[in-house]
Amino acid sequence: MQEQQDLFPDTEESKGHENAIEETQIVVENNHLNVSSIQEDRKENYWSQFGLLIGMIGVGLITASLFSLLAVKLMIPHAKIFNLEKELFNPANASAMKVMQLGSTILMFFLPAFLFATISNKKPFTYLGFNKKISYQQILLVIFIACVAIIAGGLLSDLNEKIPISKHLQESFRKAEDEYKEQVMVIAKMNNIFDYLTALLIIALTPAIVEETFFRGTLQQLFIKWFGNSWIGILVTSIIFSAIHFSYYGFLTRVGLGIELGLLFYYSKNIWLNIFAHFLNNAIAVTILYGDKLQGKPLSKDALDDHFPIVLGVISFVILIYLIIRFKKASEVVLYQTTD
Repeated sequence: MQEQQDLFPDTEESKGHENAIEETQIVVENNHLNVSSIQEDRKENYWSQFGLLIGMIGVGLITASLFSLLAVKLMIPHAKIFNLEKELFNPANASAMKVMQLGSTILMFFLPAFLFATISNKKPFTYLGFNKKISYQQILLVIFIACVAIIAGGLLSDLNEKIPISKHLQESFRKAEDEYKEQVMVIAKMNNIFDYLTALLIIALTPAIVEETFFRGTLQQLFIKWFGNSWIGILVTSIIFSAIHFSYYGFLTRVGLGIELGLLFYYSKNIWLNIFAHFLNNAIAVTILYGDKLQGKPLSKDALDDHFPIVLGVISFVILIYLIIRFKKASEVVLYQTTD
């Protein structure tokens, strides 16, 4: 019988193929190890960056506390520690409250963000999103978005109040809310145009600049890289942004505002548009209070509450989503022109 032929003869060519396959597998494994190593290095880098930011926040808190104590000592020399809160809420000491609010806000938020960006990047202001590439369409859309967001925020506020909680917690949160509004009323006491402009500076402009620089320019960018997901990064930043205001009944409203502002920065990469949107949100409230004052109405904490019909709130959400989509497209055009 004739010998059966070997179907797979051991030739030099077949050995060459086997060696090539083995080398390819080794390269793939090495690449996988390199990718894993890079990912681990990035995670460690993000942890170190987050630790650095926490350290800078500590510096900001200490500096802000020292500034506040110095301001009280100089402007309310008779104030005692045990009745300090009462003294600050006294309308006669409104100037001291305004100085404290202005200085402490800058030191608590802008200082840590700037120090972090300076250490982490050779161009800190560029890293934080301060650039001049803005279109008129973006500005116009931001105005519409800010106005519509106020109505949408009213719906979230109503939803927040409907969340069932214990009577004890309800009383505690109401007390905290009233104290916060009382503080705002002291700062927002406006007898003339100068007081109105001062209130705009302290309540609207300064928080817009420093909070957007910290939360969107710094924290959000770090979280998006850390989680590897823009939506998670924006949501986590928005929750922290809301929580830092210590307002339970305004929690969902500020989370919604944070998401809106987060998307504006993520799409535009321009912190000035965020500052403008945040300023409009606060400035509208200050202007309403000043308008009531001009009409002879007493300054009321209830003027800060936004309540709208549910149907109007739902419609505002639909319009808001549409406007943000338009803003995204307008920002893509600006960013494309920048890279050309």
